[in-house]
Amino acid sequence: MSTKVTIRHSRRSDACPGFYLYHDVLDGLGIADDPQTDVYLRLDGVAVALETLSEGGALVTITLPRETARMLGLLRPGTAPGIEQV
Repeated sequence: MSTKVTIRHSRRSDACPGFYLYHDVLDGLGIADDPQTDVYLRLDGVAVALETLSEGGALVTITLPRETARMLGLLRPGTAPGIEQV
């Protein structure tokens, strides 16, 4: 039995990577829209650069096609390339 609840997903294709945005019901004790619970993003087929920081943690740079970024809500739909705001 899974405790993951899908928020948004897309299968990987030749043109775009796949993604799975979800939350875990055990994190929020079953409250799906609790603003205090974390969400998780799993990406399939993306380019990644990982840098470990001396103060702890990491800096992760992910390369996404614009269409994938739009589907994730990271870019405004319908804006011209080069002037999109995140």
